[in-house]
Amino acid sequence: MTQIERRTFLRGLGAAIALAPGVSLLSAGTARARASADLRLTRIDRSLLVTAEEARAWHAVKDSMGGPTIAGSPSWRNFLELCERELRACGVVDVFRNPWRYSRWSTTEWPDDSAWSLRIGDNEVRVASYGCNSGDTSENGVTGQLVLYEEGMSAEALRGKIAVVVKRPPTGPVPRADAPANASPSAQGGNVRTGDYEFLSDPDTFSDPQVPRTEGGRLSPFGQMGLGDDREVLERAGALGALIVLGLSYDALAGLYTFPVPPLHQLPTLYLDRGAGVAVVEAARGGESATLRLLGRTEESETYQLFAYLPGRHYGTERDEQILLITHTDGPSISQDNGALGILGMVQYLSHLAQSERPRTLLVFLDCRHYMPGMERAFASQDYAAQNPEVYQKVFAAMGIEHLGQMQVAEGQDEPYHLTSTPELSTVWVTRNQRLVDWAIRAVQENRLRRVQVQCPGRPGIHGGEQGPWYGLGNIANRLGKPGISTMGSMTGYWSIRARLDALDAGHFVDQVATMTQLCGELMLAELARIVPADEGAPARG
Repeated sequence: MTQIERRTFLRGLGAAIALAPGVSLLSAGTARARASADLRLTRIDRSLLVTAEEARAWHAVKDSMGGPTIAGSPSWRNFLELCERELRACGVVDVFRNPWRYSRWSTTEWPDDSAWSLRIGDNEVRVASYGCNSGDTSENGVTGQLVLYEEGMSAEALRGKIAVVVKRPPTGPVPRADAPANASPSAQGGNVRTGDYEFLSDPDTFSDPQVPRTEGGRLSPFGQMGLGDDREVLERAGALGALIVLGLSYDALAGLYTFPVPPLHQLPTLYLDRGAGVAVVEAARGGESATLRLLGRTEESETYQLFAYLPGRHYGTERDEQILLITHTDGPSISQDNGALGILGMVQYLSHLAQSERPRTLLVFLDCRHYMPGMERAFASQDYAAQNPEVYQKVFAAMGIEHLGQMQVAEGQDEPYHLTSTPELSTVWVTRNQRLVDWAIRAVQENRLRRVQVQCPGRPGIHGGEQGPWYGLGNIANRLGKPGISTMGSMTGYWSIRARLDALDAGHFVDQVATMTQLCGELMLAELARIVPADEGAPARG
């Protein structure tokens, strides 16, 4: 009998025995070992978990190249090589890359502003950052009259001009660090979506625990960064460039990377803080001219999606079921794209269990399209999973992991913009099922996760209000119609490349990894019938 024939015979014999009535394959010792493994799935053994020192070392490698990890860039390649190397060391198998090439735009990165500047007459105006993918000028820049942009302006009023686009009023008081969490959007400095919740840890740290999400809006440029539809209006009109004014401090905006990420275009764009914005707005009202300079370059770069599997006990058979762990690998700061390191921490923990002790397989999917020009939609045809739906055929449940280890930023009338020692608000979302809600609350409590809300979108929260939408890639569970759990930190100071290694709370990162690993363990053991999503608006009890 050849080795292959012997393996086939033994596999068939094992299946026959497993199906034989009254026959148990588990000895008493095996049963005890499996019970012990199950306990480590649903109660985290900290001795098997990544340490804060190890987590910080991973991030130090990620941070070592200095620039943002934009797909295909040197920093991104360095980061992905770390992820793949460490995943392989954990025993993942069938690792494969889905590569393609694209045109990647870049310029100098803060604090090196040598490639972008603004001059009005003899005065140099301090620029906070550049608009990504916005083309370039000559070395001498482009010179034109400043004009305050208003919706509905004629093309003639914009042609050959530099448009000043005021996203937030550049005057007025600085938003207070202690402003009430339920203040109006204008008082907070931006539009922020609020939401009820199932559970909130550290409620005493919120002015109004019912709507904690509002606090992320005070110092966040989210929703105000891009030009949106105005970009095409300005381009068609023949504007020379654009200056986006935000009512935030220079420190809050320096090194900002545009999000949502626009496609490649030719409208050189710069960001100005509220101080610079006052002067530029006045210059535009006075009909003055300015010289805008942005030196960008475009080069062909290769990027790829990475897939890997940590085998469960039935891997490679028809009985295999998989838990999808998904995140994106590109972003500007230390934590915008560190979900891959969070997934690595989860895989590392579960790799300490023997394959026979892992009831389900982990499918790791590291995507690269979040910060590419036009984002995921622009590269839908390159998405391997979309073009090969059998990738998800065995998926039992899905988990999204993003934005880990973040610290809150603050700024007040008498204090500069700065990092605090308080964790950023984060969220754990679950699909509509009471069992998942209970698991999430227990995991948060047992792993002592600070300043996190558990939300179950689609049903009333504990105050009777809506619990808001899913954010991030974790929403793939809803698209697949599968049970899902995801986590993501809020984004106040993490849209900028200034948020480097010193902006990471490695201990908080570990607590988040522990929480999500415990929830992954629950999914490893769960019966599908008991965790399927409930009907819209109705919690599933059980």
